[in-house]
Amino acid sequence: MKVSIEDLSPVKKRLIIEVPSEDIDREMDAVYKQFATEVRIDGFRKGKIPKAVLESRYKDHVLGEVVSKVIESSYPKAIKEKSLSPVARPDIEVKAGIKQGQAFSYTATVEIRPLINAEGYMGMELKRQAITVSDDDIEKSMESLRERGAHFSEVERPAKEKDLAVIDFEGFSDGKPVENAKASEYPVVIGANSLVPDIENALVGVSKGDEKEVNVRFPEDYKHKGLAGKEALFKIKVKAVKERVAPALDDEFAKDLKLDNIAQLKDKIKEAITHEKEAAEKERLKKEILEVLIERNKFDAPPSLVAGYLQSFVSQAMENIKKGRVRPEEAAEATPEKLRARYAKLAEMRVKEEMLLDAVARQENITVSEDEIDLRIKQMAEQHHQRVDELKKQLIEHGSDGMLVAGMLEEKVFDFIIKNRQ
Repeated sequence: MKVSIEDLSPVKKRLIIEVPSEDIDREMDAVYKQFATEVRIDGFRKGKIPKAVLESRYKDHVLGEVVSKVIESSYPKAIKEKSLSPVARPDIEVKAGIKQGQAFSYTATVEIRPLINAEGYMGMELKRQAITVSDDDIEKSMESLRERGAHFSEVERPAKEKDLAVIDFEGFSDGKPVENAKASEYPVVIGANSLVPDIENALVGVSKGDEKEVNVRFPEDYKHKGLAGKEALFKIKVKAVKERVAPALDDEFAKDLKLDNIAQLKDKIKEAITHEKEAAEKERLKKEILEVLIERNKFDAPPSLVAGYLQSFVSQAMENIKKGRVRPEEAAEATPEKLRARYAKLAEMRVKEEMLLDAVARQENITVSEDEIDLRIKQMAEQHHQRVDELKKQLIEHGSDGMLVAGMLEEKVFDFIIKNRQ
């Protein structure tokens, strides 16, 4: 087999592949032989049909099958021979038909992953910021933990801001009940904006057993279509008033969290804040490293890889819009075309970042061992309360095992660069 290459761009090559006549003859005989066992022709036993008869009836079909099989077997060999790393399926072009006793030629235009020699990653001027945890940091975290442990307790006094009022209510428009505007034993934290402000404001000062009527003017874009742009009268009955009670920050609070005392809780919190700040600092350094690598290494990103990332970014954005995770005014402007324009540069940068990190790993012989992979999966299983074998099976079935290893490799490359900084 003869293979020659035309350079169309740094990331696109055209291979001219010529398969010798003896390979063509061998493949053609094999296809005719197989075909003879599959077709039925009156007057001939199955598998005993003469080749000339098959040629007269099925020549075009057989030749098409031979072309497919020849390309299928020769293209991977050509790629391996020229040490290319395709990133997409090739564009195959056959200019002349295939004939027995003659060599067969075709071209395969393919995008490749260029072999990059990353530069400028050793001795980077990276200033790692010192990690400190102040008493104020600890106190804020403890207060947040305390607030999460709070509960509501019923009180015999008028309601105020941040209290929880338990109410029955029903809305009326033009004297008629509004559909889906009625509830019983509905909990409302005053000031949390779970209901319209007019209703929540009217609850300030109410006591258990009180009944009130509140007139509300709803905006034109209100989510409840039966109330949008209308005025409604809401009849409210207060069933209970409850205040938020947070636990004391003492040894008993720590014991509820399976710790010995409040001092041990502070140590645990300090340790958690330290890990959080270290992770944030590493993310900052990683961003700086990638910016420097992109600046010091100029190359073209394969369009197919960029297109793949771009589609992923756009699909995720559309999913966020669909699930209401984006503000309505932003969602209205987020057409697929505008999203592609917004994320095009990001997709290109992500491909370049990935390729540069891969290059550093190759140049420095950085790898991820099977033991390291098993340890990471074990840690993930413990975090999600799963069996290790079940999680490993899920990763493989969803095609996430490769992503896991790639992420681990990238982390090791970042650690290498940070360790070898100035």
